[in-house]
Amino acid sequence: MRWENLLSSHRLEFRDGKIRLPEGAPYPTPDGRSPFQIDVDRVIFSSSFRRLQNKTQVHPLSENDHVHTRLTHTIEVGSVGQSLGLMAGAHIVKQLPEDSETTVADIGYMVQAACLAHDIGNPPFGHSGEDAINEWFTTSRLAKDELTSRLSGPELEDLRHFEGNAQGLRIISQLEMKRFDGGLNLTYGTLGSFIKYPRSTSVPDSRRREYTGLKKPGYYQAERDIASAIAKVCGMSPLDGFDGAWRRHPLVYLVEAADDICYSVVDLEDGWELGCVTFEEVERALAPIARHPDKYDGDANQRWTDLRTESWYTEKSENDRIGFLRGKAIGNLVKAAVDAFIANEDALLTGTIEGDLLANTPLGVDAKACKKLAVEKIYNAPHVLPIEMAGFEVINGLLNSFVRAAIDIDEHINHGKRLPPQADRIDKLLSGKITDAPDLYSRLMRVMDYISGMTDRYAVTLFRKLQGITI
Repeated sequence: MRWENLLSSHRLEFRDGKIRLPEGAPYPTPDGRSPFQIDVDRVIFSSSFRRLQNKTQVHPLSENDHVHTRLTHTIEVGSVGQSLGLMAGAHIVKQLPEDSETTVADIGYMVQAACLAHDIGNPPFGHSGEDAINEWFTTSRLAKDELTSRLSGPELEDLRHFEGNAQGLRIISQLEMKRFDGGLNLTYGTLGSFIKYPRSTSVPDSRRREYTGLKKPGYYQAERDIASAIAKVCGMSPLDGFDGAWRRHPLVYLVEAADDICYSVVDLEDGWELGCVTFEEVERALAPIARHPDKYDGDANQRWTDLRTESWYTEKSENDRIGFLRGKAIGNLVKAAVDAFIANEDALLTGTIEGDLLANTPLGVDAKACKKLAVEKIYNAPHVLPIEMAGFEVINGLLNSFVRAAIDIDEHINHGKRLPPQADRIDKLLSGKITDAPDLYSRLMRVMDYISGMTDRYAVTLFRKLQGITI
């Protein structure tokens, strides 16, 4: 892979319903902004980005205003991502041809834009919402009886493997702004940096460990041509032995690192705020990262005990100490990730690097310990599980109603069957989008678009109304 292709400022565009691959030089920007800064602005001002304010990060429907929502997490990831892009960009621009117009700031904006979009496809109730959707399409009686014989294998796989990353690509390239006509028309460089898992839903689970980019689906069949265009324009290397899969864009690793850095550190802070973990547990986890091993002798435990002997530190309140640890830990992880990016540039460009960037740093073990603590004490906290269980019921109820409506509408259009009044009302709720779709698969995808786009609170409110609990 070559940087001059990977940093393409050409935009995803359609003509007569088909992708128009770029020809010649990109269009100039008339207002002085770089193409990638425009990408940042388009993501931020999209309605899907705005809805992240009421979507779960870790703690669903929290009444504590200090903990992160999906929006505050995303803004922080964007900030860290821009820093990573700028620092790595100072190295990348030296590798570009002399006539290249790409600047360090461009690379910072590119990574920031991808970071700001990285969670835009997440459904209500976070990852438990993904699980609920996938389980419903795999095990529900309606899905088994009505869909198995009507859809192709790849179409069924899309529904049974709903994934926030794949839905995110659909949102930014299809649903926002120019609907089914290029979406936000982002640059190919930003789109390539966004696709964390450049493969379809059809890769068997048994093979997803063969390469980092195969872990999860990154696009649906409906966006296959878009994914192919991104790979072609950016010059992403095909992954041998897989149909429709490619080696990751190198900047994906910076986007991934920004996300990992934020939730490794900040999820612990939220957990302390809510009483899921003690101050000492958070301090013990973050101190080894805040006290970088290059500057301080001793193992992780020693770096923690050394810090507790410093009078300037012990005089602070617990809240201020958490703030200090957060800032220093994020700063050290950013520096370590950039060092790893530069040291592994050749492997990144050939798509052969093993693991993520943080795993290739001296702080990788300490960052992994933070994630382990979060899994054990925060993600499965007693107050989280009942709400996630309720979220399952909400999503199951919504899918029962909306998928039934999509099937009834399809039978009405194609076979002249009577349209039940409830299906007609649901279609009107979606402004006729189910009726307008060309086939059953497309109708079901539009149902998925609607339900996955809901905020946590709206999903609960609509479910209660459909069940007659509230009116």
